[in-house]
Amino acid sequence: MARVRNVEEGIKHVTWFVQPLLSVIGGWPMNVASSLHSKMLKWLLIFFIYFLQLGVMVPSMLYIVLKVKNNRSRIKLIMPHVNSVCQLSKYTVLLRRHNQIRQLLNDLRHEWLNATREDQWIYTTRASIGHRLMMPFVILLYTGGTSLRAIIPLLRGKIVLPNNTTMRLLPCPGYFVFIDEQLTPNYEMIFAMQVLCGFVNYTTLCGTLALCSMLCLHMCSMMRILANKMIQLSNQPDTDENAVQEKITDIVEYHTKIKRFLHRAEHVTSSMYFVEISNEVVISCVLGYCIIMEWESNSVTGLVTYFTLQATTTVGTFTNCYIGQLLIDESDVVKKASHTFNWYRFPLKKARSLVMIIISSNYPMKVTAAKIVEMSLATFTDIVKTTMAYFNVLRNTI
Repeated sequence: MARVRNVEEGIKHVTWFVQPLLSVIGGWPMNVASSLHSKMLKWLLIFFIYFLQLGVMVPSMLYIVLKVKNNRSRIKLIMPHVNSVCQLSKYTVLLRRHNQIRQLLNDLRHEWLNATREDQWIYTTRASIGHRLMMPFVILLYTGGTSLRAIIPLLRGKIVLPNNTTMRLLPCPGYFVFIDEQLTPNYEMIFAMQVLCGFVNYTTLCGTLALCSMLCLHMCSMMRILANKMIQLSNQPDTDENAVQEKITDIVEYHTKIKRFLHRAEHVTSSMYFVEISNEVVISCVLGYCIIMEWESNSVTGLVTYFTLQATTTVGTFTNCYIGQLLIDESDVVKKASHTFNWYRFPLKKARSLVMIIISSNYPMKVTAAKIVEMSLATFTDIVKTTMAYFNVLRNTI
């Protein structure tokens, strides 16, 4: 019982960030044996989120296309909706991959149940790395997002138009064909919907990032455990054929288990990473452009808000790439362990069994964005360079 309790506490620690975030938006996989009432509530929540997102995006896009004539204003207004489209895409992927995510969580639980104390410590420390990386990102995102969606429109107050009518600002101006958004309670309801839509986007972004980080860091833990198993076999004093065979079998099975877990995790994370990288490049360009516009208009609140969001985007990109780099580094540890293996100490027949492990260790485990770009620190520098290049193009053409 004590072991099971420790395992449950360890799993709670690993999922400490991701489970609350995804549960709020209905993205956390439910137990197969859940009640019909719980399943209905979840589907109602999913329907409400899609309705909310489309209810905010469609009028705003109509306003940008039909009402706004200035290209600089269009770029500034379209930024939140680019993020909304990307987060809605990731949310859809999250829902479509529910079964795979549930299977990955079951595998994670199984690994915890069969892990030694030392292995559980490795799982816990890697999960703590993810928590430390996620905390500043979440704080920056919700701070900048709250300012963009709620504080800036309220601080700017009412605007008196040339025809002597008063207009109250919305976080995302929209073209409402059959509704006058300036009347009470229409204005208050639309304002609340747009703020809530922003928080749904921020929760989706944090939840999907936390999910990808959790899966990637769990693979890092498994790679470190594999390296430890290889080092223990290499240094074990007992070279009896049966003892060696037992250890080699364990290593081969564990290596196969890691590759299977990576394949399943890639099926979930690959498209999310691709959407997020594309989103971060576009959003960073537009945010840089907005910072210049706010600087020209001497808006301190706008400058602070857009700088905060720019920092959030940079931290989010770095988090994705850094965790991917950790997996590559752990693969290098396994590669080093296999290349320094004392195979000559074992019977020749058993030593030959290590050939495939040594060969496969030359190909590092890594996560990719749509199998096009690998997630690493080198990719982070490429993203920054690409963002600056597109930003210069945008600044010079508009």
